[in-house]
Amino acid sequence: MKHLLSLWVPILLLAVACSPGTSSPPPTGEPQAASPITANPPAPTVAEPQSAPPPTAQPPAPTAPPQPGNAEPTMETCRAWLRETHSLDYPNHGCEEHAAILNSVAADGAAAIPLGDNRFFIARFPDDWERLDDRTLIVALHGNGGCTERMYQWWSKPAAQHHYALVTLEYAEADATTEEGYAFDDAPQVYERLRTALDLLAAHCPLDHTKIIYHGFSRGSALSFPLAMMDRSEEGSKLFAAFISDSGTEFPDTGGQVPDYLQTAPADAYAGARFWLYCGGRDHEGKTCEGMKRMGPLLDEHGAEVATYRYEPGGHGIFATVKPGGPTSPALDALLEYIEGVPQP
Repeated sequence: MKHLLSLWVPILLLAVACSPGTSSPPPTGEPQAASPITANPPAPTVAEPQSAPPPTAQPPAPTAPPQPGNAEPTMETCRAWLRETHSLDYPNHGCEEHAAILNSVAADGAAAIPLGDNRFFIARFPDDWERLDDRTLIVALHGNGGCTERMYQWWSKPAAQHHYALVTLEYAEADATTEEGYAFDDAPQVYERLRTALDLLAAHCPLDHTKIIYHGFSRGSALSFPLAMMDRSEEGSKLFAAFISDSGTEFPDTGGQVPDYLQTAPADAYAGARFWLYCGGRDHEGKTCEGMKRMGPLLDEHGAEVATYRYEPGGHGIFATVKPGGPTSPALDALLEYIEGVPQP
């Protein structure tokens, strides 16, 4: 037995000396800057910035790295990413009159996420998002005011009541050389920013089984028509289950002419797209409703499924029929009923 022990001791010492050391898991990579946005097929454009200074100290646009081990994102990873990526550093944003809204979104459980080029989006998820069988995400675009904060404020209460996630996109910056005081992205740029924003969210937040509804107000409403055509094209991502076109068409900008891209569009350009067209009877002395009345058949002729809602007492915008945080109106109730009826993907 002593001879056996004398043989085993050196063998064991040799095995310990040759064993590999304990190593820690490799660190995860930090988000890198998003790749430049490329334009989709031509669509009607609006004036680009002429003299706006380049953004300073702008945080890099986040990218969407894969989850470690290909794990599915959870609301824990989502909320952690929202907190870490939240930024209020948009030096040429403008909209000082709504600064209090932007400064308070973090306290509301939301975050302002940079997209680069002085653009950003605000995102918020309901507390019970992971427990919902049917999920709805509202993507809202503002009008000529250039303020995504207004869209966030308008949607906050109904989104919370109906357990909707909410994204509002800023696609403009202050520019004193323009009539509106803002320089706006054109339709292809907006569509690419929407794709980037939704890709970022999908990488960090659970978005499976989610129907995504586009709501555009005024200028954002006019944008809904070229954006929907891009979304349904072969190059599009088919992101949206429906488009809410709220109080705006392109006819005022085209002198009443049908936009060029619609004149040359194939018959199935809107195949699979759903539209809910809204106008207030008192909006621009009824001219907005006249534009929506013309737009409906054009969409239908190109394969869209169209519903129109005219609210006679209404002015400019569905949310003009209610006070922020106040009770709903028949117009807003009709909108929410329509959203609920859109099929899940």
